[in-house]
Amino acid sequence: MHTRTTSPPSPMARQQTVALCAVLAAAYVLLGRLTFAVSVEYGNVTSVVFAPEGVALAFCILFGPRVAPGIVLGQVILSLWSGPSLLGGMFIGFTNAAEGVLGGWLFRRWAISPLFNRPRDVALFVAMVFLILQPVSATGGVLVLYLLGAIPADIIPAGWAPWWVQGLQKPLPSLDLVPSAWVHWWIGNSVGQLLVAPLILAWSETPATRASATGGLDFALSAGGIALVAALALSGFPTHPLLLLAVTYFLLVWIGLRRGLRGITLANVLIGAAVTWAGASGEGFMSHLTVADRLSNVGFFVAAACIVSLMLFAMFEEREILIARLTRLASWDSLVELHNRRYFIETAEREVAASQRYGRDLVLLMLDADNFKQLNDRHGHAAGDAALKMIAHVCATVARRSDVTGRIGGEEFALLLPQATLEAGQILAERLRAQISATPVPVGAALNLHVTVSIGIARLGGRENLDALMGAADKALYAAKRAGRNRAALAD
Repeated sequence: MHTRTTSPPSPMARQQTVALCAVLAAAYVLLGRLTFAVSVEYGNVTSVVFAPEGVALAFCILFGPRVAPGIVLGQVILSLWSGPSLLGGMFIGFTNAAEGVLGGWLFRRWAISPLFNRPRDVALFVAMVFLILQPVSATGGVLVLYLLGAIPADIIPAGWAPWWVQGLQKPLPSLDLVPSAWVHWWIGNSVGQLLVAPLILAWSETPATRASATGGLDFALSAGGIALVAALALSGFPTHPLLLLAVTYFLLVWIGLRRGLRGITLANVLIGAAVTWAGASGEGFMSHLTVADRLSNVGFFVAAACIVSLMLFAMFEEREILIARLTRLASWDSLVELHNRRYFIETAEREVAASQRYGRDLVLLMLDADNFKQLNDRHGHAAGDAALKMIAHVCATVARRSDVTGRIGGEEFALLLPQATLEAGQILAERLRAQISATPVPVGAALNLHVTVSIGIARLGGRENLDALMGAADKALYAAKRAGRNRAALAD
C-alpha cells in the first residue's frame, strides 16, 4: 500500500497566504463599515450591496480555500467594530468562509470562465450566487443573530463584560423578524457578490486588449455616460426608474462592446454606487419612496443591471468567438497549423497588387518535399504527416512577421516575402532548406527520418499578376528537382 505525502508549503508560500488573508480581511472590514454606514436593519443586516461578500468570493476563486482565514478575521473585526458581537462575528465568519470556499470550488467544478464570455458562464454564476451561496450565508448568519438574541440577559454574571455576547448592536430579538432579515441578508450579499466579484475577476484575469484598441474618445464617452446616469440618479430631476434603468442598459451594453469586460464591470460598480447612495440617502429619483421601497429598488436595479449587462456581453463575446473560429477554419490548415491555400492566395493577391502600385520588391518561394510518396509508402501516412508538420513549423519559424506562409498543396508550401530583394529571398530559401534537412522527424520509438525540400524562387519584377509569379516559381522548383533535389533554384 502506497501513501502519498505532500510537502509542506514553502516559507514564501506561507508569507503569500498571510499577505492575501491580511488584504482580504482589511478589504472586508473597510467595505463592510462603508456598507453599514449607508444602511443597517435588524441589528447587523443590510439589504443594500454588501461588497465584502464579493471580495471574499473573488479571492476564493482566485486563490482557493487558503484565504478563508482572512474572511473569518475580517468578519470578527467588523463585528467588534459594528456587528453583533465577538461570538456572533466568529460564527458568521466561519459561515461566510465556508460559503466562499464552496463558491470557489463550484466555480472551478462547473468550469465557469472568469472572462464571462459565454452566456452559460453568466447563468451558472448567477445561479450559484442566488440559489446556493447566499441561502447558506443568510441562513447561517440570521440563525446566529437569532440565537444571540434569544440568550436571556440574566444568565450573564453581574460585572461580566457582555460585549462578547451582546455586541454593539442588538441581535434579532424575536422569531417573527427572522424571515424579513433572511431576505434582506440574501439580497444584500447576493448583489454584493454579483457586482464586485466579476470586477475583481475581470481585472485579475482579462487582458485589456479591447480597451487598448479603443481611443480616448470612447473612454470620454463611457465616462460621460456613467456621470450622466449618476447625475440623474442623485439629482432632483424627475426621472422614472424604468427610464433610468433603460438608459443604464443601453450605456452598459455600449461600454461592454467598446471597453470589454473590465469596462462593463467597472461601470456596473460606479453606477451601482450612485444608485445605492440615492436609495439610502433618500435623494434623487427615489426620494418619494419609503425606506423599504428605496432599498428594494436599489437591490433590483443593481442586480438587474449586472445580470443583463453581463449576459448581453457574454452573448456578443460568444458570437465573436464563433466568428473567429469559423474564420480560422476557413483560412487554416488544421493538420500542419499553417494558413491554407485559399488564405494564401487571397492575401498574396493583395500583396502583389500593393507591390505593383507602389513599385516595391516582392519575392515568392515555393517548397516541395522531396520523395514524399516514397516516405509515405515506406513508413506510413503518420510519418508523412509528421514530416509535413515539421516543414510547416520551420516555415513559420524562419518567416518574418510581414511574410505570408501557407500550405498550397499536398506536400507543397509557399512563402511570400513583401519588400524583399531577390538576394534576401535566396538567403531565406537557403536557411529554410538547411534547417528542414537538419531537423529530424520522429517515426516510432527509435527511428528518426530526415526530409529535404526543393525550392523555387521568383521575383515579381515585370510579371503581371500572382498567377504569373507562381508559375515562374513553380518552374524553378521543378528545375531544382531535376538538378538533384535538396536545393534552391532561381526563376528565369
